[in-house]
Amino acid sequence: MDYGFISVFLGVYLDLLEFTPLQLGIVLSAVMAGGTLSNIVASWRGDTIGRRRMLVVMALLMGLGGILFPLTEEAALLVAISLMAMTTSTGGDRTAFLSLDMAILAQSGSSSQRTMLFSWYNLLGRLTKALGSLMIAVPAVLQAWLGMEEVASYKAMFLAYSVIAFSGVAIYWRLTPSAESMSAASPESEPPPDMPRSARTIMVQLAVLFSLDSLGGGFMVLSFMSFFFANRFNMSLETIAAIFFAGQILNAVSIMLAVPIARRIGLITTMAATQGLANSVMILMALTGNWLLAVVFFLTRELINDMDIPTRQSYSMAIVPTEARTATASVTNLGRTMAQAVSPALAGVVAQATALGIPIIVGSLIKLVYNGALYAMFRSVKAPEEIRD
Repeated sequence: MDYGFISVFLGVYLDLLEFTPLQLGIVLSAVMAGGTLSNIVASWRGDTIGRRRMLVVMALLMGLGGILFPLTEEAALLVAISLMAMTTSTGGDRTAFLSLDMAILAQSGSSSQRTMLFSWYNLLGRLTKALGSLMIAVPAVLQAWLGMEEVASYKAMFLAYSVIAFSGVAIYWRLTPSAESMSAASPESEPPPDMPRSARTIMVQLAVLFSLDSLGGGFMVLSFMSFFFANRFNMSLETIAAIFFAGQILNAVSIMLAVPIARRIGLITTMAATQGLANSVMILMALTGNWLLAVVFFLTRELINDMDIPTRQSYSMAIVPTEARTATASVTNLGRTMAQAVSPALAGVVAQATALGIPIIVGSLIKLVYNGALYAMFRSVKAPEEIRD
């Protein structure tokens, strides 16, 4: 819920503070850089530290970030807070929360159930994010009912964000030892088993490809999209909230469609084809000057866009050994966050130098290159359940 809220709210909040596109991009890059740091730790020592322990600490940092965000309006301080806040500007998780969740979930069922488990995981997350996106309309209610000033009403929302974040501490605290790596039962003095060379190669290839995907995605994170709608079409906060709520619901439908489509055409084809179509629609959205068409194109993209999420997560966990799953999830997500730590700032530079829609076009073209490269490199590498005797 928090991620659905903050990913949309942050762009509108910074627009209210009269941040320039460049300042906005730097803050959003700092958010992604914080996720990058968490994935570095998870890929290096995540299983040794313990998955449960890492998740609890990150939930604490996330709640603390919500407390600190409204205490300053200085860009430099907001950048510093963003680095440790374990949050997102994309609408999707890019922190080690996702990496550790993926590793835990992948060992919780059989290979035939894996994609379905990831679909339910993402579906529940998407529905709560949809509720979170509606929260950005609350400041208008606070202003009307309580007479709060506009900026103060926005800052008050970070309190609710913190409460939800701190509730994650209690949830993660209840994880059982079965959530830990299978190699964690051995003494900490013993190093984890060496990763096979083939698994390392796959991990690096996936990390490079997913980084390219995220580099493009960073040009159009949800915080930038909310800034785009508010700035280009002068949309109200309530309208933006409704658009993003509808988008999150369509994302949930997209996730539900992923499993039957993947069973029919395969995980890799599902990932590449649906993303290719979604990115083409985003180019159309950026080119139109009509607000209604822009909304239609955006919602069309949201209906298609998330079919690759459970399929990508399932596939990356399926084609590496069990003991390599935490490292693979962390390194591939590390590549994604490193790319998106740079691209929002680049998007701000491009938008300020050209036009607000140009970063969306650039990001979509980069992602189309990723779609083609992924299919070319991995179309013959099947997940275990896809292999036929």
